[in-house]
Amino acid sequence: MRHGSYTFDQAIALYRKGRLGSARAALTSLLEQQPRHAAAWAALGFVERDIGDVAAAAVAFDEALQLNASDPIALSGRARIALERAEGGALQRYQAALSLLPDEPRLLLELAEARVERGDASGIEDFSRQLDRLPHWTEGQLALARMRWESLGDEDFDGGVRRLLRETPESLDLWLGFIDLLSSLDRFGPAADAARDARQVVGDRAELLLREAVNAGRAGDVGRSGQIFARLPVDDPVVAVERALHEIRAGELERARASVDAALEKDPASISAWGVAELVYRALDDPRAGWLSGQEGLVRTLCLALDVEVLDRLKTLLRSLHETGVQAAGQSVRGGTQTRWRLFDRPEAELAALKQAIDSAVAGYVAGLPPADERHPLLRHRDAALRVTGSWSVRLTGSGRHVSHTHPLGLIGSACYFVVPDGPGGQLELGRPPPDLKLDLEPMHVITPKRGLLALFPSYLHHGTTRFGAGERLSVAFDVALDPAAF
Repeated sequence: MRHGSYTFDQAIALYRKGRLGSARAALTSLLEQQPRHAAAWAALGFVERDIGDVAAAAVAFDEALQLNASDPIALSGRARIALERAEGGALQRYQAALSLLPDEPRLLLELAEARVERGDASGIEDFSRQLDRLPHWTEGQLALARMRWESLGDEDFDGGVRRLLRETPESLDLWLGFIDLLSSLDRFGPAADAARDARQVVGDRAELLLREAVNAGRAGDVGRSGQIFARLPVDDPVVAVERALHEIRAGELERARASVDAALEKDPASISAWGVAELVYRALDDPRAGWLSGQEGLVRTLCLALDVEVLDRLKTLLRSLHETGVQAAGQSVRGGTQTRWRLFDRPEAELAALKQAIDSAVAGYVAGLPPADERHPLLRHRDAALRVTGSWSVRLTGSGRHVSHTHPLGLIGSACYFVVPDGPGGQLELGRPPPDLKLDLEPMHVITPKRGLLALFPSYLHHGTTRFGAGERLSVAFDVALDPAAF
C-alpha cells in the first residue's frame, strides 16, 4: 500500500507538470496492482480528459464511482465529461454533484453552461442569482458577462463586473479579466481605457501597460500605443511580438522584423511570433518568407473520403447543433454561430466517420510535407506524434465571415465544408493580414469552398474568409497539435 501511495503521488506530480502520458502510465500501472484504488481511477479520468480521450475518461470516472458513489471529485469530473460529450444525463449528473457540494462555484458555472447548451437561456439568470451568494467570485462574474453577451445579446452584459470593480477596485485579476473580455468582443478602445483606469488604481503593472498598448493599437491609436510600448521591457518575447505588430501598424517594418526575430530567438516555439514573422518577411521580401510559408506541400486541399449519404447526414446534424450555437467571444466568427466544446467528443456516428476520414487525410498531408527541419515551426514536428485537438463547427449566413487570425495552440489549421454559398464569395484566404495592421499584402492562396473539401495549412498562416451575398456556409475546423500523450 505504501508503494501505491508513492506511485499515486508521483502520478499527480507528473499531471501537474503537464506530463500527461507519463501520468497515465503511472496510474495505469498502479491500477493493475490495485484495481480498487478509487482516487487513482478518478485521477486517470482527469488525465484522459486532458489528453483528449473523453471516452476513456468516462470509463475511468465510472470505475471510480462504482467504488465510491459519493466521491464529489469523481462526480464532478464525470459531469464535465457528460457536458462535453453532450450526454443526455448531464444535468442530472451536475445535480448529483451539487447535492454534495451545493456551493461549489465551478459546478454552478458548468451547470449553467450545460443548460445554455441545451437551449435553456434561463440557466443564465439562475446562475446570476446564485452569484449573489458569491459576489466576489471573479471568474463567475466574468463568465456571466460572457454568457449574457453571447446568448442574450444583453447591452448591460458587464454590469455585474463593473459593480464588482467599484466595490473592489484594487483587484488586479478582475481588471485583467474585464479588459480581456472587452478585447475579445472587439471593444478595443474601451479595453484600452479600462487598462488605463486600472493603472490609476493598482499602479503601472506590466500586464496593464501591455494590454493598454495592444488595445490602443487595435483601436487605431498608434501614437498612444507607441508611447506605452516605450515603457515596456525589451527582452520579454510576448512584449516583443506585440511590439512588432505595433511597428507594422506604424509602418516601421524593419523594426518589426527586428522585434519578431528577437522574440523568436527567445521562444522559437511561439506560433504567434511565427505568424507575425510570416507577414513581415513577405512584406520585406525576406528570403526566409519562401522557406517559412512558400514550400510546396505546406498548403493542400483534399476531398474527404465520405460518400454523399454521410455528407448529407453530417449537414443535417451540424445544422441541428447550430440551433443553440453562439457567436463565441474571442473567436474569429462575425455574423454567424460556433459550436461549443470539442465537436469530435460528441457521440454521433456521423462525427466518428468524419473524424476517421480527417485522421486519414491529416496523415496523408503530413506524409507529403517537405523534409523535417529543426528550424521550421511546423517541419520540426514533421515526424512527431500528432493529434487532432480542438474541433468545432461554424455556420455563416449573409455577410458572415471569419476575420483574419492564426491558431496559436496548434501546428496545423483546417477547414472542411458541408454547405457552401449559392453565389460568389465565402472563399478561404490564406496569408491576408488583419485590416488593422494596414499592411498591403495579398493572400498567398484563395480556396473556394466545395462540399466535402478539406483544406490543411500551417496554423501560423493568417487566414480569414470573404463575405458572400446569399445562402449558407457550414464548415468544420480543427487544430492538429503535438499528441499530449507523448509526454
